[in-house]
Amino acid sequence: MRTVLAGDIGGTKCRFALVSEDFGVHAVRRVPTVRETGPFIDGMARAVREILAEREAVSERSGLDLEAPTALGFGTAGVIPVDGSSVNYAPNLPLEGFPLTQFLREEFHLPVTLINDGRASAWGEYLRGHAASLDPLLCLFFGTGIGIGLIVDGKPYGGGNNAAGEIGHTVYRPGGRRCPCGGIGHFEAYCGGRAMTERALQEIGPCAGASGQPGSERWTVGKLVEVAQMDPGGGPSSGPLVARQILDEAAEAVCALVANCCVLLNPSAIVLGGGVLAGWPGLRGRIVAHVHDNTHEPIRVDLKFVESMGGSDAILWGAAAATGALWTP
Repeated sequence: MRTVLAGDIGGTKCRFALVSEDFGVHAVRRVPTVRETGPFIDGMARAVREILAEREAVSERSGLDLEAPTALGFGTAGVIPVDGSSVNYAPNLPLEGFPLTQFLREEFHLPVTLINDGRASAWGEYLRGHAASLDPLLCLFFGTGIGIGLIVDGKPYGGGNNAAGEIGHTVYRPGGRRCPCGGIGHFEAYCGGRAMTERALQEIGPCAGASGQPGSERWTVGKLVEVAQMDPGGGPSSGPLVARQILDEAAEAVCALVANCCVLLNPSAIVLGGGVLAGWPGLRGRIVAHVHDNTHEPIRVDLKFVESMGGSDAILWGAAAATGALWTP
């Protein structure tokens, strides 16, 4: 059975695996995203080598006769130039200016394809998920950063310079908060996971885990939700009230962003995903209600909100699809 070695390169963590032509995901490796280029590339390369070394054993255990991969396909945050050589404009990754495609090709002697992770996930959902064959399909992802993937006529839409989808870096509030990219007032400064947790650290202080010791855990969106539900006790500057303010502002921004995308693009279906939604029960329902109440009838009348089937696997499927080695678009 043919395979591609696929990767999901995110701002918090990365995931690599063999993807087989039956959409199976095998020999998964996870690597934390660090901020230094050298250690980050070393961790990525080590994961790929481990998967290549494990293929025969996995094939024997599964009985699937997995062939050696014929290509590498990586879905990554950021903008991939038309020549597919590198990852640019990715403030949550240490890859700016690094010749990633050349490095991987020389290291593993395989053809390499890079694709924006939002686009990859949308393609995976379109090929295999509950959104299969729904077109145009819009996928919005609220994780460390924010991005979208749009499927039109069965293929991911990249725009004139392959830069479409960086919706988190459009302006939400002129003169507002500084975005991790350096811009002012961007959506990502309000509802991106990195911005939310950095604000929690700045305004609440180090996160106290189960031990009650500040700094014993890292801030996550799920932890913010947990703190927001506590008794505020200490007045307007207390942790629970600040957490509620961060979440309220983020929810307003998320809802506005999704509604704006619906009006602009008029999709047939929407898939919502990413770590922010995964850690925040109730946000999805709030988004659906906001879109229903704040878009006109031709936009919402036939619009379907579809549950993600692939989750993180969808990015791997889409990255594998982008290589052209497994499935014909």
